[in-house]
Amino acid sequence: MEHFVCTGGCGGVSKTMGRCQSEHCLKYNQPMMPCGCSNNQHPGLITACHNCGMICKTKGGCEVEEFKRELEEGN
Repeated sequence: MEHFVCTGGCGGVSKTMGRCQSEHCLKYNQPMMPCGCSNNQHPGLITACHNCGMICKTKGGCEVEEFKRELEEGN
């Protein structure tokens, strides 16, 4: 079933075409992208962060990047 997703990191999904409504999203008020996936992974539209493996939510950057040195030292 086709749905629409925001690619700004907020995780927004809608059944109808529209614009992102999350005021703290990088793509606030930008058009959401059509997606036809059935597993809620949105391949090609939303990808995991290369630093942490999660979907980054703040300003398009990695949520753990500022702690990277501390995390590496802990290993």
